[in-house]
Amino acid sequence: MRPLEALGRASWRAFLALLFIARAALLLMSPLDFVPLAPNEQNAIGVLGGLGPYAGLDLVRALFDETLASHDQEHLPVTLISYPGQIPDRSPWIAAPEESPSPVLPMVEILRRLDGVGCSVAGIPCNTAHAPVLFDQLRDALELEGRSMQLLHIVDTIVDLIRERVPDAQTIGVLATTSSIENRLHEIGLEAAGMDAVVPDAAVQAEVQASIFDDTWGLKAKSNPPTPKARAVLLNAAAHLREQGAEAVILGCTELPLAVPEPEADGLPLINSTRALARALIRATHPAKLRPLADSLAAARPVASPI
Repeated sequence: MRPLEALGRASWRAFLALLFIARAALLLMSPLDFVPLAPNEQNAIGVLGGLGPYAGLDLVRALFDETLASHDQEHLPVTLISYPGQIPDRSPWIAAPEESPSPVLPMVEILRRLDGVGCSVAGIPCNTAHAPVLFDQLRDALELEGRSMQLLHIVDTIVDLIRERVPDAQTIGVLATTSSIENRLHEIGLEAAGMDAVVPDAAVQAEVQASIFDDTWGLKAKSNPPTPKARAVLLNAAAHLREQGAEAVILGCTELPLAVPEPEADGLPLINSTRALARALIRATHPAKLRPLADSLAAARPVASPI
């Protein structure tokens, strides 16, 4: 036999052997491995991320933290889509829609994708994006297209967490982007729930805004780890709101818990908007899997006095 002919036969035998192994592996696999999940079959949770990227990641982490699970398989199905480069800054567009690129269409497209992969409920870890001029368009688009995926409003989830955690509190402080403060995003929700809101004065608000957006020490630029300056600014701002009568303070921008993840500061309850959204998403899909709030709070460390 010629050498090349022998080599050809050997290669053919190797190919047949690999084909046999592949066929055996296919026979061993469950039929479920070949069947795509039907929409909403598992009540999957969708996260429209990238606003900013670490805020989306923090929401996914919060979903895991707030779930009762002892094994991998007991955790909930979650899909995060984070395309930050596709979504323009929300604040300039909310202030002047005709002068800034719109985030609406790319956000709607991501929501379509979340619905398409089987998510029955979705959340957006960005408080500013819940301004009515933006959020209403997102929800309307889902309804017009006949999509069944539910889109939660983060302020509703914050109000629910306040009622659960500090039910007797009447005056609530708000730390948020200047856009959210100017549009009274949280104030309107609090007032509708029968509570009063207090916000920082102009000088303190400027510092809060810088703690989010400053290019050198703000949380958009320095998310992990956050800078000590950003943390100090936020703790001092919370103390400022307590001096105005706040019985609890909302961390009303999903970047803020990156610097202050603890549930209280010197005894002042801090309402983490990311955790509020995470708990609401679990409650909407798998309520029996929601970790008791007392256990969740007990697992966190108290915050030291402001630097």
